Amino acid sequence: MRLAIAMLVMLMAPCLAIGQTGTDPKDPNKVSNDDPARPLQMPPASTETREALGDFDRFQRRGAWERALKSLYTIPDDQARRFVDGEKGFIIPVDRRRRAVLAALPAAGQAACRLFHDADAKKLLDEADGPDELKKLERVYSAYFITTVGDNAADRLGDLYFEQGRFDRAADCWLDVLRERPDTDLAPAMLAVKAALALDRAGRYSELEQLRGEIAEKYRDEPITIGGRSGSAAEVLAKLLGEVASGAEPAGPTAQTPGPHVSGAIEPGWQLRIGDSIEAGMQPIERNQWRSNALSVAVPTVAIHGDKLYVNYLSHVLALNMDNGKLLWRTGSFHNIELIAMQPVGQMLDPSRFAVVASGEYVWALSRDVKDQNMMAPFQLICYRAENGEVIWKSSDGADYANFELVGVPVLAEGKLFLAAKTGGPNRRMMGMQQQPQQFALAIRPHDGKILWKTEIGAFRQGERYYFYYYMKDDAPQPRLVYRSGAIYVDTNVGILGRLDAETGTLDWGFGYKTESFSANSWMSYYYNRPEPGAGPAVPISIGSSMLVKGMQSDRLTAIDPDRMKVLWDRPIARKSRLLGIVGDTMILGGAELSAVDLKTRSMLWSTHLPGESLDCRVLVRPDGIWQLTPRGIFEVDPASGEVRRIFRGNDLGSAGGDLVLTDRWLLSISNQTITAYPRREGGAAAPATASTVHDTMKEKASP
Repeated sequence: MRLAIAMLVMLMAPCLAIGQTGTDPKDPNKVSNDDPARPLQMPPASTETREALGDFDRFQRRGAWERALKSLYTIPDDQARRFVDGEKGFIIPVDRRRRAVLAALPAAGQAACRLFHDADAKKLLDEADGPDELKKLERVYSAYFITTVGDNAADRLGDLYFEQGRFDRAADCWLDVLRERPDTDLAPAMLAVKAALALDRAGRYSELEQLRGEIAEKYRDEPITIGGRSGSAAEVLAKLLGEVASGAEPAGPTAQTPGPHVSGAIEPGWQLRIGDSIEAGMQPIERNQWRSNALSVAVPTVAIHGDKLYVNYLSHVLALNMDNGKLLWRTGSFHNIELIAMQPVGQMLDPSRFAVVASGEYVWALSRDVKDQNMMAPFQLICYRAENGEVIWKSSDGADYANFELVGVPVLAEGKLFLAAKTGGPNRRMMGMQQQPQQFALAIRPHDGKILWKTEIGAFRQGERYYFYYYMKDDAPQPRLVYRSGAIYVDTNVGILGRLDAETGTLDWGFGYKTESFSANSWMSYYYNRPEPGAGPAVPISIGSSMLVKGMQSDRLTAIDPDRMKVLWDRPIARKSRLLGIVGDTMILGGAELSAVDLKTRSMLWSTHLPGESLDCRVLVRPDGIWQLTPRGIFEVDPASGEVRRIFRGNDLGSAGGDLVLTDRWLLSISNQTITAYPRREGGAAAPATASTVHDTMKEKASP
């Protein structure tokens, strides 16, 4: 008996170790990159590096400057871009941490640093020329910022970043000199004006307004010359900002045209019938078998460009004329799709992983061959010619994609396709490789599929999950990407929001939020043990200078300032809730219920239950109303009170619900049964065209 108990304890020991939280006893709410219970870990600094940072902190508190600095400068260069815990959940590179602790040294510590390291800094600055100029300047800025030449290096580095269009980094360089080097010999007025221009180009308008106030107060009459303009700092800045096209906040909700009018009897302009095409010719028993299959409720994902609508329905890609719904081309018919869905592999497919993006002459679709009976067949990215559907390239043909499993939804920005990917995918499993999977972000050249850069965001502590039985799809959270002001934000939906430079792929930082602890069990063997449906992933939402983050498995909603790396507030929230959009000072949430939260007080304003929930659908959120497609029709909800204004039954009664997309002419209702185009306004009158905004919530699996 004792032997049996001892063996049981030994078997449970690994699980007990994995279940430990690893949280700081002084701050149980602190999120740490080193917490063994968190599912994803950003590339961690070595134990020696963390010990060196600890030694520095200990010695500098005692005023032992030589020993403190020695411990800091023994950190190898290859550790500079590894990550350690920062403040309030932010996870930062070692070089950023080093610069921050040096800048925070008292006068005696800074004097000691200059005594010991001025010569090294000056040598690097003198060598900063030619191909190595950027690298040398970054080294001085990172490691020797508080030396006598650190401010000059930061100024030159800011100029280089600005010329390269990396405005975020340029602004940070000049702001660091202004804020942290009051002893600089550089002209503060010039630095402030250059920083203001970079902030404007980077879209950091709240910081810009704050800096303009400082310029008006401190440097208003100081003469400067920049960009061929001469005059006082305030005058030159005003002239230069007037020549910048961006220079103002995007138009707000008041600039939008009215939403759709759905009441009474509205005849569709055109309709694509998906369900009828699949069920044509079926016998009753076949129809019942198909409708009991999970793929029968799959909602197509769509993208709109110009006068064309592109559809990806379970890897069947179509192009339709938006004026009349005419089919322009397709990659395959829906024939026999119900037979494919009945196969074991069809039961395991996750319909939310299909995606489509369109721009100009190209269309990109993320798909998996549903006819392939190989359970480990990967999703692939395929580029089509928008005019006729001709295949231009496939990721499966590129050697650079061999080790990647493509996940999430592509984002097109700055002439690049950005996409998330995981290693440790099907090919590595087949070869017997047991390395822990890693989360990557990729930048892809759109016209030929060449990978421009790839950056590791982190490594999963849980390995790949395997299934003893069929009929269970992999429910691993899918990452979501969003582009903002020269940066790509990747919400992994497993506890990390990462920010990367869109031009170079440099991982700037990660923000760790509360999420579900990972399970040590990689084997999912229970045939009937299906997880309860949860909310689908949502992209972070920008509100001015702040960003709202709510991971798929998180029970916290957090507002951060991504440029200042600050947590503004956070509040508890239902795990099944998901971000839908913003109306004025109100945040609209989906999930088990449709609800609204006041952004100022963070209190719940109202909650309304609609048929079918809104766990994973595209809801139309606008200042004049909220519209959701449900199995009982299109519900219109008052955003101020949450009351249902009207219900339009339409042509999708009995469907699984789905997505709503508003164009200048049509309200598109997209369900598992049909794609229906209703005239946007009553009587068929089209409203004027309007630019899309963040207030028209785009479903993450579809292209904006």
